[in-house]
Amino acid sequence: MNAVKTIGSGLKNFMIVFSFIVNLVLVVVIVALVLFIFDIKNNILNPLVGGLHTSFVGLNEATIDWTIPVRDTIPVVLTVPLETETVVTLTEPVPLAVAATINLPGVGQLNNAQVFLQLPAGLELPVQLDLDVPINQELPVSLDVRAVIPLSETQLNDPIQNLRLLFDPLTRALYNLPGNFNEAGNLVGDVLAGRPINLLADNAYSIDPWPGFSRTAGLNYDLAFEPVPIGNQPVDTGIVPQGGIPGLDSQLRGDVYTIGGPLQVNAQAAENMSALGIPSYYYDGSYAQYLREQAAARAAAEAVPTPEGGS
Repeated sequence: MNAVKTIGSGLKNFMIVFSFIVNLVLVVVIVALVLFIFDIKNNILNPLVGGLHTSFVGLNEATIDWTIPVRDTIPVVLTVPLETETVVTLTEPVPLAVAATINLPGVGQLNNAQVFLQLPAGLELPVQLDLDVPINQELPVSLDVRAVIPLSETQLNDPIQNLRLLFDPLTRALYNLPGNFNEAGNLVGDVLAGRPINLLADNAYSIDPWPGFSRTAGLNYDLAFEPVPIGNQPVDTGIVPQGGIPGLDSQLRGDVYTIGGPLQVNAQAAENMSALGIPSYYYDGSYAQYLREQAAARAAAEAVPTPEGGS
């Protein structure tokens, strides 16, 4: 019986010591977190999450500016009809021998007389041309094609914007949270005073997350406002990015959620495109698959043997 009491007393003492050690470790961890929490926020979380968000913003603001040199020859085989009036200038004297009939007073008429003339160099002669000019030669092509493409004006804008929306609420909240004990005290004071706290409010970072690029784009490009043929102009579909956490996303895109949220907006946009007669593969991301299917169908059609006697 005494042995049981001894074991029980020892186990009790062990549990007390073990509990004390665990509590001490937890207290040390909590104190360390309190002491270093602002360093973790300012030096780890902000650069990590903010860096991802900044990269997505910069990618969306990027502009491709590249010059493609074209050096080639083009075979030109055609016949140019030439029908026009022009003036030619003689580059050297042109001798003429002309048969003529000459009437000489008192002598009579000379038939089949030969008259020798010379047209001087520099004489301008009006002529009418009516002929076909055959052309068959290689024409050298040497030009530089410059392409200036803002990514935000392409379909890449949508997935990049969606990535940005995923991190936008997190970066806003991180940057609006206290960065030191003084700011933490002010935040606690605002909470105790009942003043509203908006962690998704605009801040210096959210206003302009991307500082700029290491090289220019569009410099000395004068064709940005040249008219584009109507058939080449894209159609705005009205589709919006899906976004991130709805509860946070709705704070940043209230206009989208006021009319039902991204799913409803995009469903209505698809109906509008269908009403306009625009196939979905032009805007739903399946255009490449559509081209592959069309290429396969054409290849299959060309592989079908033509019946004898058919045209």
